[in-house]
Amino acid sequence: MNAFIKKIQTALNDRGYGPLKIDGKDGPKTQKAVAAFQKDAGLEADGLVGPLTENRLFREQLSVISLDGDGSTPHFTRAEFACDCQGAYCDGYPGVMDLWLMLKLEALRNALDAPVIITSGLRCEIRNGEVGGIPRSKHRIGQAADLYAPGIDINRVASIAESLGLTTILYLEQGFVHCEV
Repeated sequence: MNAFIKKIQTALNDRGYGPLKIDGKDGPKTQKAVAAFQKDAGLEADGLVGPLTENRLFREQLSVISLDGDGSTPHFTRAEFACDCQGAYCDGYPGVMDLWLMLKLEALRNALDAPVIITSGLRCEIRNGEVGGIPRSKHRIGQAADLYAPGIDINRVASIAESLGLTTILYLEQGFVHCEV
């Protein structure tokens, strides 16, 4: 059983392209429902769920994601985005994470259906310089995060992030994706 296919089947049923059995199998009924959805969404109706289809299928999730009072989302805590200077230069929060970035990161996590690890969120001026960040880095104002999803190729992570409207830079050797709004 494939958890991602189950998620696709559920989303298709929710949008009236079923009824599909939620079995995690990419069979002919699922492919037919995907093709029908693609046709209605103005995409090539090939029955395959690539990044564009995935984006259209899950785009509505952006409007239903909620933020807690401290700026965390269902899958990310505020602390994950704290400056990693360990308190040497700031209190960990030299800025506030951008709401739109947080919503898109949550949508990315939902689309991947896998954990997303934040390796760098906010950065104070000194820490940004130490890691080689550009002076006007969006990390300094909460509009960027570096991340990866264990077991998922960073090219796929970047592709889905871009389909959600994020700008990305791939750091292949380091194994992470820079995402920003």
